[in-house]
Parts: sequence; structure tokens; C-alpha cells
Amino acid sequence: MGCLLYPEGMLPMPGNIPDQTTEDLQLERLAAFMSWTHYLKISAAELNALWTEDPAVISHRQAVLREILVNPELGKALDMLLGCIDGWEGRAGGIRRGLDNMAVGINMTDFGNLDSYIKKLDAVYNELGKFSFRSAGMKALYEKLGSMRCSERFENVKKSFEALCRGYAAPKLMRLGFNLDGELKLSAYKLLYMEQYTGEEEKKSKKRKLWFTQKAMESNNMLLQRSVQSASQAIGAFVSRETMEFRSVKKDLIFFLSLGKLCRAWEEKGLKWCFPKLCPVSEKAFAVKDMFNPLLVVGGRETIITNDIELKKGGEILVLTGANQGGKTVFLLSTALTQWLFQLGAAVPCESAQISPVSGIFTVFSPNNTEHKTRGLLAEEAQRIANVVSSVKENSMVLFNEPLTSTSPSETKSISLDVIAAFKAVGMHGVWVTHIHELASERSKIEAAIPWGSSLGSIRIVMDRTGDESVFTYKVERAEPEFNSYASEVLRRKGVTLGALHSHEITDI
Repeated sequence: MGCLLYPEGMLPMPGNIPDQTTEDLQLERLAAFMSWTHYLKISAAELNALWTEDPAVISHRQAVLREILVNPELGKALDMLLGCIDGWEGRAGGIRRGLDNMAVGINMTDFGNLDSYIKKLDAVYNELGKFSFRSAGMKALYEKLGSMRCSERFENVKKSFEALCRGYAAPKLMRLGFNLDGELKLSAYKLLYMEQYTGEEEKKSKKRKLWFTQKAMESNNMLLQRSVQSASQAIGAFVSRETMEFRSVKKDLIFFLSLGKLCRAWEEKGLKWCFPKLCPVSEKAFAVKDMFNPLLVVGGRETIITNDIELKKGGEILVLTGANQGGKTVFLLSTALTQWLFQLGAAVPCESAQISPVSGIFTVFSPNNTEHKTRGLLAEEAQRIANVVSSVKENSMVLFNEPLTSTSPSETKSISLDVIAAFKAVGMHGVWVTHIHELASERSKIEAAIPWGSSLGSIRIVMDRTGDESVFTYKVERAEPEFNSYASEVLRRKGVTLGALHSHEITDI
């Protein structure tokens, strides 16, 4: 049905998230963290299939999620509905096959669950009726649930249970009459009496349970089949029509409840989230305040630094420089995941944001040494860059994390400048993380040679030098590179100084 995921009449269009991007951004790890329950999971592949460029779809989902996040009681009601649908999904196949074979194979537990799911639909409908919905998605879901609950098929199956199957849902007491032949074998049997179990009776603090001997179970199942056959037409119509159509909303519910779970995890860490202002695609807008990397929450990081950044409208490629382990990769992942979550229709890890949809997110991260068994690192990196070049469009987002490190610094600089120039000419935007500061300082040469396309900017990691030592702040600012890798600072803090070398008093590194 998809009423929560897509506006009425709109069909899903697959998003453009390559496998390499999924791996580089650790999307599977994030999906596992946000999954609604251990049983009701959502995968990175399922999320990527829902990723969209369509502003109407993004707005539609934002409105639904906003209602769920504002009202926790609504989330509980939807969780109840999810449990009901999941139960139908688990039982309907077996029940339907049983009906096709004169109900052979349906036991008393299955039949009781069938009755339970019908009652749950009533309860969910009444619970949702307490809310005044604003989003088109929630209005459509409630209307569909009401239509199902008031349908002739639903009424027929309810009456069938009440008239023909009373007591089977949760029996308190059953009396079976039977005759034995000369060899003491069962020759005839009949259900004499059945009393419903109300759930209130207790015996020694435990609910009474009904135990059957093998013969009694066989007799009971035979009697049950006769009851099911009497109600099979109504039950079959309900299972094959109503529940099959409604079960398609299960994916919608898992998606939104999982997104809500992610936001609450951020709140527990004292972090702010928002629904970005949706900007036109042509603006190529990306302006955020107090952005953070959600993967740090997944990893249980105690202190999380937020950053502000704004790419120039019309497209901009920022060259990010700074100290090693200063937070460059964390910032890059923050940017990519904010864009990815936005185009799912989710809330984003920022206090405020203005973002335009992009046609795809493409990443090139430096591969690990273990990732090139049949060819060298440079060949691997070259192939990844080639894959991106062949796939990007004007409004794509590109994110490079220390690429081309397997060759000499001069070759890295030369190739990188060529690639940046090509992406600038196309007009895309993104971030290029590098330890080669000349990529930022020489961007004026590229802008002079290619005056059209994207802008080129420089950002860097800030070092705090207010105390005796320079320390990482993990904050990013718009500024020219400092041409200092801070290696001497790191070595000095470890005790590696000229004096220590001379006196052989080097501390443990």
C-alpha cells in the first residue's frame, strides 16, 4: 500500500546509493542500530531503496514522522498495529493453505490467534481514533484501517467466530464425550461443553492451563476442523483480501518507528535534530548548524562535537585540511549522513538545516591494505574514482577521504587537482579531505582556468592553542590551510624532542 511512504498515486523510484557509498558511510551499522526491534529489523539495502530525490516524497515522509515524534502515544498505537500485521503475516499463509485443504492442519492455537488479531484491529482503530492527524500519510492509513474494519468481509468473519467458534480462542474448560469399542479404541466422540477462559482466573498465582492427552487433542482438532469449515468462506475472504492488502504497510511502519527510535537516541545524548528546510534542487543548498556524526552515537561516544557549515548556492567543493586524527573523517561522514537521512524523509542530526536534494551520493575513501589482493592500491583507487566519474551528474554530492595516498605526494597533488577541476566543471558539490594543503591553496588556478561550474572553498580543522599545548578541537572553520600537519606537536606531547633524542630519554610512544 505504501500510504505512509508515498503520496497517493505516486510510485517508488529507486535511489542512487552505490554499494561503495553504503560501505564507506557504514550504513549497515547505522541501520542495525536504528532497527525498531531485534526481530523487526531494517537493512541498509531497504533504506537505500527508499532513498529519493523527489521533494514531494521527502515532504510527505517528514510530515508523517513529525506526527509520530511529537506524540509518543501515536508511536505506541502504531507499534500495536505493527504487531497485529506481523501476526497476520506469520499466520495467514498456513491458514490459507489449511482452508484450501478443508482446514486440515489448523490447530487450536492458530485459530485462537486468528481471533486475537481480529480483536486487535478493533483496538488499534479505536486508539488511532483519539488523534487528529495532519499528515496525508496518517490520514490515509487511518482511513484504510477504518475501511477494513467496517468492510463486509470483516463483519462476516467476526460473526463467524462469535457464532461458530466460541471458546476456541482461549478455552477455560472443555468436556468431551466419547465411546470405546470392545478393544477400548475410540469409536465416537462429541464436544459436550466449552467454557471460555477470561484471563482473570488464577490458581496458585498461575493461570489455569488446559492439558490434553493425545487422544483428546486428536478429537479436539477434528471438532475444530468442522467449525472452521463452517466459517471457512468468511475467513478465507478476509485472509486473502483484507489482510493481504493491509500487510503491505508493515514496511512503512518499521521504517518510521525506526527513524523515531534514532531521534530519541540522539535526544538521550542531549543532541538536537531537525527537519531541514527543503530547498530547490537548482540551489544545491547545504547549510547546517550544530551538525554531528550519528555514527558517534552508535559507538557510544561520550563527548560529541558539532559543527556549522554552509556550501555556496549553485554548488561548492570544499577542500578540508588539518591535523591527523583531528576529526576530518568524522566531519565528512557527518555531511554525507545528513544528506542521506534528509533524502529518506528523516530528521537530520543538526539543530537547523537548509538542504537541496541531490541525484546521488558518491564516495571515494582510501582503501585499506587488505582490499587489494589482486592489484595495487593505486589501481584500486583509480578504479573507484573512475566509477564515480562515470556515474555523477550535475547535482550529485561527492565526498573524497584522503584519496590517492598510495602514490607520491607530487603525483597525488597533480591527479587530485585534475579530478577536482573536472568535478568543478560539471557543477557538483561536496567535500575533499586531504593532507596535501596545496590542493586548497592552488584552487585559484583552477577557478581561473574554469570560471564556470562549482565554487572551490577551503576549510580546516581548528587547533586550540590557548594553553601550554595545542589540542584538537574537532571544530571546522572556513580558512586557508596552515601548512602544518602538527606532527611536531604530536611528537612533542609524546616526549620526542631534540633534547630527548640527545639524552636518550624518549618516552614510550
